[in-house]
Amino acid sequence: MERLIASVAPHICVACGSEGAVLCDWCLVDYVVPVPARCYNCMVYSADGKVCVACRRKSRIGHVWVRTDYDAAAKALIYVYKFGRKQAAAGPVARLMGQALPFIRPGTIVTHVPTASRRVRQRGYDHAQLVAQELAAQLALPYRPLLRRVTQTRQVGAKRSVRLEQMKHAFVCVGTRVPKTKVLLVDDLVTTGATLEAAAAQLRSAGAQRVDAVVFAQKR
Repeated sequence: MERLIASVAPHICVACGSEGAVLCDWCLVDYVVPVPARCYNCMVYSADGKVCVACRRKSRIGHVWVRTDYDAAAKALIYVYKFGRKQAAAGPVARLMGQALPFIRPGTIVTHVPTASRRVRQRGYDHAQLVAQELAAQLALPYRPLLRRVTQTRQVGAKRSVRLEQMKHAFVCVGTRVPKTKVLLVDDLVTTGATLEAAAAQLRSAGAQRVDAVVFAQKR
């Protein structure tokens, strides 16, 4: 359906306004600026996106690779993807996220942070799932939906402590156990990290050997 719509009303690049793609190849290179390696929680330098020693005591995640900050073209791209129903944006988002990753070992399972079911019904798709599937294909890794979201809570504007409490019971695993292997958790945006941490905690408690995460943009 989206391809049919695009043939009648071509996609417009969110950065330069040219026709043909949600984010054209030129702007894909020039307008989505990579961020330096850092601990996603406290922002101190940390090689390869590793959660730093201080933050690791309260985290169930090994690394969080962040592609860019939530501004400029990245912000516009996420907006049209989530609220403009531009499913084609999943491709460039996944491609850019792949650029932030080191070598990921074969056998790692790619999964996504599920969106609240109410918003999936409104959009007609789970934006994080589409990106995770694209990224898994790009990396030649298996994709599996390992989590299900059971709450509808919106966290916009909430403090980190509030978000952590809200997300404590937001996810359950699909099935009783997760394979004892490494999991790469995918989401489009991280702010406080409460959602990532809740999802990772659930995966670890269900049997995952290790959980790392990759996100497209970080809002600070």
